[in-house]
Amino acid sequence: MDLSLPRPGRCKWAEGDTGNYTFPCNQRVDAGVSYCTDHRALVYMPPEERRRSKPANNAASFKRIAA
Repeated sequence: MDLSLPRPGRCKWAEGDTGNYTFPCNQRVDAGVSYCTDHRALVYMPPEERRRSKPANNAASFKRIAA
């Protein structure tokens, strides 16, 4: 059995580095949905939130993380 891919009908939340992914979440999902409720809340941004966070001039926005 190949455990490197998520099972059909299960959350596709991936963790790991390029080429070494694991799919630790085994929650069931509805047809056409990729993530369980908890993981969807982490990755989904509603359209109105996306519009509010978009720079006014549509330019790329970069933040300095560390010096």
